[in-house]
Amino acid sequence: MRLIFKNLNVLRSTINAISKSFEIKEIFESAGNNLPNLFDFSSFGIFWKEDHLLFLFQEDSCPPPFTQEVVRNMLKVFSILGGESFEADRMPLQIEKRKLRPKQMMVDPKATLKSHLTLPLTVEGEILGCISLNSDQPNAFDVQDLQFLSVIGYQMAATLKHFQRFSSIQNIATYDTLTGLYNRRYFEEKLGAEAQKSFYGGSPLSLVMVDIDHFKKVNDTLGHTEGDQALIKISSLLKSSVRKKDIVARYGGEEFILMLPEAVLKESFLIAERIRRLVEETSFEVGKTEVNLTVSMGISNFPSHRAKSKEDLIRMADQALYDAKKGGRNKVCIFTEKSSPWTIPT
Repeated sequence: MRLIFKNLNVLRSTINAISKSFEIKEIFESAGNNLPNLFDFSSFGIFWKEDHLLFLFQEDSCPPPFTQEVVRNMLKVFSILGGESFEADRMPLQIEKRKLRPKQMMVDPKATLKSHLTLPLTVEGEILGCISLNSDQPNAFDVQDLQFLSVIGYQMAATLKHFQRFSSIQNIATYDTLTGLYNRRYFEEKLGAEAQKSFYGGSPLSLVMVDIDHFKKVNDTLGHTEGDQALIKISSLLKSSVRKKDIVARYGGEEFILMLPEAVLKESFLIAERIRRLVEETSFEVGKTEVNLTVSMGISNFPSHRAKSKEDLIRMADQALYDAKKGGRNKVCIFTEKSSPWTIPT
């Protein structure tokens, strides 16, 4: 009876540790640190299908063939339970080794998988992955082990589902659902921080406002579904045309905005002009139709334009974009107080 109470206390501590974890690796570490107090095992594994990750917490003396057999077995059981198959040799595997046994009880170098408890991680009918206790000894687990692991598995699944939902909410708050670019709200938040850094530190900062020319014709002629495809393709081109530290966002409709930290006016113009030419020279396959598109672009810069706020920078880039459209489209304009297009600055 005393042993049962002790095990229940360990179980409660394990569940509490898991529920307070903030990412899958923390869940794995919380479980791994507590499970040796409940079970006698050679390795413990968690497979999380969303990120195709497999974690193993195992005895330091487990030989590689035993580990490979555990991985294959976990994925085999999951494919039966979850209806999806994964290749073991393409699975990212993270292993944490510990001395779980006395020296005289080390795992035999020729050990094979003799027994296992493998359970699905299930929440609301969805199988998120699986967990597995594995041993090189036959009949290593009993009914109580199954009951305890089931409780632990349920808590893991509930915590993982929470991560999944939180991640989904974060994505909605950060990314545009159609293009995968940052959304306007996130962009303006990042711009506020970057502008403050530039205004106080004196480092240059450029904005480039981008608008697809005559995009309404694409929607009216080909339909909105095909128009969405064009937006996705333009978005991909924009994202691949800037530097790693730059931020590209969908600002609304067919309008995009680029933030170029530490970019002086001349560098910003060269980046924008390169993008303009690339769009002009690219034939976009939209549905079953080849479409030629162009973009108009407007640039603002700190300190060149003496902006005093992020709103000033946005207003100036928008004004320059208006000048580009007014001047015939398919061109890059830089903000001036006289609202006239610039050529490349010297």
